Formats: sequence, C-alpha cells, structure tokens
Amino acid sequence: MLYLIDGYNLLFAYLGALPSRRLPKALERARRRLLELVHARHNGEPTEVTVIFDAAHAPPTAPAELDYDGIHIVFVKPTESADERIEELIRKASAPRQLTIVTDDRHIQQAARRRHCTVLGCAAYLNALEGDGKTAARQVIAPSAKPPPVSSEETQRWLDEFADLERDPAMRELADPYGFGTNVELPKE
Repeated sequence: MLYLIDGYNLLFAYLGALPSRRLPKALERARRRLLELVHARHNGEPTEVTVIFDAAHAPPTAPAELDYDGIHIVFVKPTESADERIEELIRKASAPRQLTIVTDDRHIQQAARRRHCTVLGCAAYLNALEGDGKTAARQVIAPSAKPPPVSSEETQRWLDEFADLERDPAMRELADPYGFGTNVELPKE
C-alpha cells in the first residue's frame, strides 16, 4: 500500500494552525513531530509513505526530496504546488487502487476517487494514527466497499414518499422557477 499525504494539509489538521513563516524553526519542529507520528504508526508495515510539502515553507537548506526514517519527503518547486504534484502522481499511478490519499482538499479527493484510490480525510487519518495502534489504522485506512445497490422496492418507496411534492406550488416553483413546465417543446433546428 502506498500513502500520498498532503503534508501541510495534514499538519494544519494536526496542529489546528501552522506556525508563522517568521518562525521557521517552529514550523520545522511541527513538521518533524508530524513525521514522527506518521513514522511510528507505519514503521514495520509493508507500506510506502510519501509526504508532499509546498516548497514555499521548506527549510532553506532542504533538498527537493529526502528520506526521513523510511518516509519519502518531497518539497515541490516553488513554481508548482503540492496539490499539483499529488494529482500528477495519482494520474501516473500504475496501480491506483493501491494508493491511499490523505488530504482534506476536495479537488485532490475527486481526482483520487476518479482513479479509484482510497481517500482519507486528515481527521480520519489522524484518528487512526492516534488510536489504539496499527490495528485501528488498518481498519480506517482499508478501502471502503461500494454501498449495496438500492432495490426497486426501496426506490418505489421513496418515489411514493415524495410524490405529493410535485403538486405543491412552492416546490413546483423551486423546480421550475421560470414557469417553463415539463411539457416544453424545444425548437427544432
């Protein structure tokens, strides 16, 4: 299993706020604390973890990529964003179903779902990491199954339940604010 983590997005969820850029040592300590937490929970598991940070907040002497106790750290170029890099990695993944994307960014989540990646919000991932260990992390991080299809009986029950809404004038106005009605014929070309 490969994890792609939106670094500052997760860090913000972990701390509640990022330290000021004027306090680079505080930001570096915050990054290190987060990476230690991630490392502690994934250590010994057959996983690869990549944490992607925007380079705008990178340590001045940091290389573009480095290894931190088995966690691959990427500081993207200032001309690119972490979001763009994550989306690129999702697009290029040869086995996207084996990817777990950790972010609260909806655009990235949509890109990941289109490729059938597992998507975890930052809070869910942090709960798994801070929970009762690796077992809890595996339960939350495992890809979720599709919900069962709705039966025709259930569909009919809901259609019957809301059938009177079509006759309600207020609802009719909401559904058709310009009064076109449902029997409008479109002009033929």
